[in-house]
Amino acid sequence: MVKKTKVGIIGLGWPGRAHLKGYQASDKTSVVAVCDMNAELAQQQADENDVDAYTDHKKMLKEADLDAVSVCLPNFLHAPVSLDALRAGKHVLCEKPPALNAQEARKMAATAKSKKLTLMYALCQRFSAESILAKDYISKGELGDIYYGRAVYHRRRGIPGGSRSWFVDKKRSGGGALIDIGVHALDCAWWLMGTPKPVSVSGMAYGKFRHLGPKDSNFDVDDSAFALIKFANEATLILECSWALNLPGGSVIQIAGTKGGASMSPLKIYTEREGLQIDIDPEVPSTDAFANQTAHFVDSIQRKKTPLVSSEHGVQLMQMLDGIYQSAATGKETRIR
Repeated sequence: MVKKTKVGIIGLGWPGRAHLKGYQASDKTSVVAVCDMNAELAQQQADENDVDAYTDHKKMLKEADLDAVSVCLPNFLHAPVSLDALRAGKHVLCEKPPALNAQEARKMAATAKSKKLTLMYALCQRFSAESILAKDYISKGELGDIYYGRAVYHRRRGIPGGSRSWFVDKKRSGGGALIDIGVHALDCAWWLMGTPKPVSVSGMAYGKFRHLGPKDSNFDVDDSAFALIKFANEATLILECSWALNLPGGSVIQIAGTKGGASMSPLKIYTEREGLQIDIDPEVPSTDAFANQTAHFVDSIQRKKTPLVSSEHGVQLMQMLDGIYQSAATGKETRIR
């Protein structure tokens, strides 16, 4: 019988609590410690789950008997806390986005590689039942060679609130709607397309609704962004995302290949049978994306295999996000090397 992987949670906002529930759904994992700067919250979660409580992640890494941690903190803490964990010999599942920029992501990837540890990023849309089923159709060749993708995540009005919110402060967030919710749509579509190597980006980012942001905040990030991404295999992807836009909100993921296409939410497959174009509405099973995600992380550790959302994927994802912001700032296409 495989020994249970002992895990700690760093950051107990709703993502951290979702990770906690995900680990608890597995018989291969044991959550042994939780950490949050809010001592009351940390103790509450520790008491409810019969684990040790910490307010200092470095102390937890030193004292708790851990194999791995989930890092569920604000963006500016992803790299430093993940690096602390990796240097302490712990496997890491880090929440999205991977880091503030590609430079930080490279450092995280290099450290994980040098320590021979698993570094995975929590991009839960890859683990939804819809995505898994769509990927199955793609893997079986139903769509042929995929050359086009469209990723959309709009909110009509959905700027993160809270006094002095870190979400709208570029120094702490790395960006706005693009890096917060656009990353989910981008990653899901990119993964369904087969994660081809990005080679160039053209994009624009806007801050048209900053007056609606949280009071007493340093709102200096984008509230919407739009981009065209080109890949080494000559495929292209169009990305749209916003916290505020005068159009209906919602999420759309679409991909198209030489034999068929797919759209998400709800999942529909567009293909051809004996010369006839047909639409398939697959029955999507009920499943928990967070539980699937944490189970995959633990399985990757135990079987010593590269996780589905690898450290290299994290670097490439940040290169695309960086490229969009650079293109928006310069008004020129950004090449990705």
